[in-house]
Amino acid sequence: MKAICKRKDLTEAISIVERAVAIKSTMNILEGIYIEARADQIQFMSNNLELGIECTIPAQVAQEGAVVVKAGLFSNAVKKLPDFEETAQIEVNEKEMIHLSCGNANFDFSTAKADEFPHMPAVLEESSFTIKENTLKSMIRQTIYAVAQSGIKPQLTGVYFDIKDGVFCMVGCDGYRIAIRKEPIETTSQFHFILPGKTAKELLSIIGDSDDSIQILLSQKNAQINLKNCTMVTRLIEGEYLDYTSVCKHKNTLVITTETKKILDSIDRASLIVNETTKAHVVLKIEDDNVFINCETVMGIVKDKLSVDMSGEPIEIAFNPRYLMDAFKNCDCPEIKFSFSTPVNPTTIEPLEGDSFLYIVLPVRMR
Repeated sequence: MKAICKRKDLTEAISIVERAVAIKSTMNILEGIYIEARADQIQFMSNNLELGIECTIPAQVAQEGAVVVKAGLFSNAVKKLPDFEETAQIEVNEKEMIHLSCGNANFDFSTAKADEFPHMPAVLEESSFTIKENTLKSMIRQTIYAVAQSGIKPQLTGVYFDIKDGVFCMVGCDGYRIAIRKEPIETTSQFHFILPGKTAKELLSIIGDSDDSIQILLSQKNAQINLKNCTMVTRLIEGEYLDYTSVCKHKNTLVITTETKKILDSIDRASLIVNETTKAHVVLKIEDDNVFINCETVMGIVKDKLSVDMSGEPIEIAFNPRYLMDAFKNCDCPEIKFSFSTPVNPTTIEPLEGDSFLYIVLPVRMR
């Protein structure tokens, strides 16, 4: 194998595929990156058997071939290539050593046989849809924060995709809060699936902010996500997701409207004395167009006051401050509507206009 490519293209491709490299696997080959040069391109691929990523870049290929190289070594070498050079060369010699060169920098690494590397599974399309890159990025960012990190319900460790009646709902939930993000979508199909949270995070870091379309193909157990020069194949989480539409059926008796930044800053100040050890909550007392915020721990006391527009009966209610801040940070609108019913019922956070998102946060029972 012998090929020349742009250093920038190589760096970007490796930074993408290394996200699916297995760490300390019993199959050593999975700790490598598959590299194949053919025709006028170089293909890079990683696969940890849960997620596989393939990325292709243009190249001048003098000799075709394929090898697998240790991901950590090759990735670090690529990142350290001199940035004043525009091109890099990849070559495999007769001793099966891969040679990477760029300017005066030269690296030689041992390789493994390409035919031992497991390729990504083919996704036999049962349904599919397309969505703009920037829209998908926004939807993932505004729901991924609420996904469970672990737990007895594996379904909650993923992001739920629910498409029906021309509306795409993306949902994240960890049992204490729910993030729902909506967008209209051009499809008459109805389907739903659970994308692993780890895959969603990697996808979020890869996709950009353009209007380019992303295609998602689905089979019973896998999803294939086609980007501009990159393909991801991931296993889906099996099982039924919770009925998120039935969580907030009660009638709210108090609604406040406020600037998002102001209430976020107030909760942030109150949480100054909260850490993993104290695990304290903040108390919101809402009356007379004001929110009185109080937090007390062994570290001290913080009190704050926020003026709001209020409609309804006064209430005193407590929250985990991190849950509120996560929601406020992902509102993406200058003002919000915060609604309450009782000190123990779920509360809702919505935009003043439209229904692009709905955040539901469970309060904490006060002693």
